[in-house]
Amino acid sequence: MNPTAQTDYEKAQSFNALMAWVHSRRYQGIRRVFAGLAREISDRPLRVLEVGCAHAKLFGELNPSFNLDYTGIELREDFVTVARERYADDVNCRIVQGSASEPGILTRQPFQGTAPGTAPDIVVALETLEHIPEHDAVRVIEAIAALRPRLFVCSVPVEIGPAIWMKNLSSLAMGYMRHREYTWAETFWAGLYQLDRLPPHGVEHKGFDWRWLAQTVRHNMRIIELRRYPLPFLPAGLSTSVFMIAVPR
Repeated sequence: MNPTAQTDYEKAQSFNALMAWVHSRRYQGIRRVFAGLAREISDRPLRVLEVGCAHAKLFGELNPSFNLDYTGIELREDFVTVARERYADDVNCRIVQGSASEPGILTRQPFQGTAPGTAPDIVVALETLEHIPEHDAVRVIEAIAALRPRLFVCSVPVEIGPAIWMKNLSSLAMGYMRHREYTWAETFWAGLYQLDRLPPHGVEHKGFDWRWLAQTVRHNMRIIELRRYPLPFLPAGLSTSVFMIAVPR
């Protein structure tokens, strides 16, 4: 495969101008976080650990602007292959295949010139934790908290409240595919916060409750900021995703 060619996953995220804009918002947000971190750490590379890095787009977005020592962890072999091909010439980028819920995987990734177990400055999980079964996601959050990074940043989709009505109806109108994961009855009940009417959440979007994840993060770290996307003034029930920034307790 040509490493510069878009994969089906990337084509879906840039399905049209609106979808591309919505998906770009989290990268605009993370760029501001990195700018602040770079001002605090100016004498060495920023140690970055990304959980669920997919094609390592985060590295591609940030590497031209920041001094990074980046490790991405990704479960899917096809995504790992693309990421490794794209950034084969970047010695500051390592892609590890595996599950973030695998015991010890988050502590086995040495950064340049450091011993195994060296804490990252920032752990990032963008649109990832909703694809991990909830009992495993708890273990992942606990493991991240145990690393004690300066910052933990994650974004997840809003799949409850009126937002899901807007998202799935818009998907149908655009000819997009995201609404197909739901029946229309499931969309209706999710919009009323009635998740007991849906199957238990697995590894897809359906049944995911971002509020549960936020509470799990709060049990292990301190959330210092919760942003709503694509527009910060919207309540979470009308937003497409939420963006959390947490620090160690």
